[in-house]
Amino acid sequence: MSEFNNEVYKNLVSDLINDAFYSKDGSLRGKVATIRQYSEVIIRRILNISNQEKVTLGDRDILRRLKKVSNNNSLLLTSLEIIKNDGNDCTHTQKTESITQDDLERCIDSLFNLYSYIFIQYFEKYGFGINDDISNQFSLLPPIIRYITLNYLYEKDNTNIYVIDRLSLAILKAYDYEKSLNWIEEQKEILQTLSVVPRDALDKRKKQITEEYGENIAEEWIKTTLHNAPENMYVLCIDRLKDVNKTIEENGKLYSDFEGAKDVYNHIGLLDEKTIEIKEFNSLMDFVYLGRKYIKNNKLNDLDKYIIYN
Repeated sequence: MSEFNNEVYKNLVSDLINDAFYSKDGSLRGKVATIRQYSEVIIRRILNISNQEKVTLGDRDILRRLKKVSNNNSLLLTSLEIIKNDGNDCTHTQKTESITQDDLERCIDSLFNLYSYIFIQYFEKYGFGINDDISNQFSLLPPIIRYITLNYLYEKDNTNIYVIDRLSLAILKAYDYEKSLNWIEEQKEILQTLSVVPRDALDKRKKQITEEYGENIAEEWIKTTLHNAPENMYVLCIDRLKDVNKTIEENGKLYSDFEGAKDVYNHIGLLDEKTIEIKEFNSLMDFVYLGRKYIKNNKLNDLDKYIIYN
């Protein structure tokens, strides 16, 4: 059975993205209808359906398969319902009222939820923070996509310190310092119970050092690491927020949308596909950037200032 292939949809997606986001002559009605059409491509990506099979938003079998594969994910299903209803209004001739900018923005917000669900689906399969390279590559997405994804993952598991670390910073970059600080304070009781150094990571590193240098050196390394680490995740998040916000105040945000992020994404390039996990992630990143234009990013020479270390 054929599977979804990014390359097959490259031309179609490029046309749809252009009509929905870049065309100056298109009507609001046409843009909403185009987003509806594009969402069908995203459904194909989620369900791994090739171009040989028919897909429509209103198809009951497609909806049943989406509910099954997503375990009735409300973010996915609600967003698709909004795009389907608004898109139908803009495709059929029954709705004669004007389409507003608010109508378009609602569909764009729902589209961003669909993008985010693609990564939610991936991280529910592989976990977030397991692979540093993938976590860092994930940061090459627009902040709003990272925020929606990480916020969902946090609501499902509020003990993943990698999600917490990246989420607090995604809020800063998608919104502002005050919103991120408020989130950290709201989660304070939870964050204060979490160590910044996970036990499994300590044990893994201890084993490596023991094998190379001996057990005494490994024990000393653990003591030093724990001594130097922030007291808990609340302290870490506050410290990191201040540091990253200072960088933004001094240098500006590295990017805030797809167009600004794509130049950085192209500059860094795909990850070395040494595992199936990385190959799948590369394919997702390639998919969400299909058809997106890029704005030359003048901060490429200063990337070191923006690097986030785990």
